[in-house]
Amino acid sequence: MERQRITAKLKIGIAAAFMISGFLQAQQSFTVEQSLDYAINNNVDVKKARIDQIKASQKVKETTGIGLPQISAQGTYNYYLKIPVQLLPAEIAGGTPGTYIPVQFGLKQTVGAGITLKQLLFNGSYLVGLQSAKAYKETSALAEEKTEISIKEGIMVSYAAIISTDENIKTLEDNMRIAEKTLNDTKETYKVGLTEEQNVEQLEYSYKNLQTNKENLKRTRTKLLMALKYLMGYPLDQEMELSTTLDEMVQKNQVLVDQNKDIDISNHIDLRLKNNALKVSELQLKYQKSLSLPSLSGFASTNYNGNSNSFTFFDKDQQWFNTSIVGLQLDIPIFSGLQRHWQTQQAKLDVTKAQLDKENTERSLKNEYYGKSVDYNNAFESYKTAQDQIKLSSSIYRKEQIKFKEGLGSSFDLQNSETQLYNSQSQLYESAINLIQAKVALDKAKGEL
Repeated sequence: MERQRITAKLKIGIAAAFMISGFLQAQQSFTVEQSLDYAINNNVDVKKARIDQIKASQKVKETTGIGLPQISAQGTYNYYLKIPVQLLPAEIAGGTPGTYIPVQFGLKQTVGAGITLKQLLFNGSYLVGLQSAKAYKETSALAEEKTEISIKEGIMVSYAAIISTDENIKTLEDNMRIAEKTLNDTKETYKVGLTEEQNVEQLEYSYKNLQTNKENLKRTRTKLLMALKYLMGYPLDQEMELSTTLDEMVQKNQVLVDQNKDIDISNHIDLRLKNNALKVSELQLKYQKSLSLPSLSGFASTNYNGNSNSFTFFDKDQQWFNTSIVGLQLDIPIFSGLQRHWQTQQAKLDVTKAQLDKENTERSLKNEYYGKSVDYNNAFESYKTAQDQIKLSSSIYRKEQIKFKEGLGSSFDLQNSETQLYNSQSQLYESAINLIQAKVALDKAKGEL
């Protein structure tokens, strides 16, 4: 009985744990910063870039291994269907000078085994290869960083679009409550014959239009949230809440930029990639030049050979003959049909191109920064204007409502002021998104994203 109670408690505990886990999972909430951190660890493109960096590290080790001792073992077994024949001068056996005697040397079966050690002592292209492998590793690290920057940019823009849509939906719901009340009051007024039916129809039209806009925004939000989940690497079928508000994001992005200020772009990812590309081109030129240098390597080997007419190689009395050798090998390039010369000339041209790319990137980044700073300042001023327009259109709408309720204004005038308010509200959220997007683009242009 006691055992049954323990089992029942255990089942209840497990069920509760699953319920709590599911609840926490369903209620998982992310700030902007948390969504960025999550993406860096879970986005597929970032993971692939990280794998490429690991591969680059392994490539460095692979290249380093070329200069380490190379040891190999060999084993051979030969069975001669016909033993090779050698011709010996006949006079050594008392024969006629100028004639030859066919003689078979060797036995039917031979076995050989040995081991060889090779060590590269000097090779110019190997030294350059090591430097190139390290430059390749640096390229992979920079590519990973650029991927992360692109993901951050996409997430911040998507995040801002979602919370802006949320605020827009809330505003529409507030507008719908006001419009619904005005509509119901007007219907009652119409019933007692104090207003025209056209006024009721006009208000019904406005209310349905608000309702349609609200439903459209909800569907748009679902699409935007799905895109954000995809960028983050978050499970698409799980719920996710966003905890950073639109006001919090906007407050971080309300500082005018001095467009005449010099900008330091030395740490910009694009410029660092071009610097790395220039370095790779210079190493390629260095490699082509190194092919004209001599190469020196040492080697040592030892071999054992056994011979027999029958397979007796595992017998104790089998004879084995050893051959051992040590030596040096020097390879000196002399003439390559001018191939190395023209390859070197092409490598020099590649260096010139890489240098031009770097200089052009510097100019392009400075030009981009200036353009993005103008876009940001425009977005900043537009957002300030949109805030002022909200206050004005709200005041106008309230006055038109009062006039309409007192019978001093028409439904047409009320609708115009209502449309003006809704447009200014929509413009405010659009300008907020534009401000955030402009700030993200500006930070990216400065190399600070």
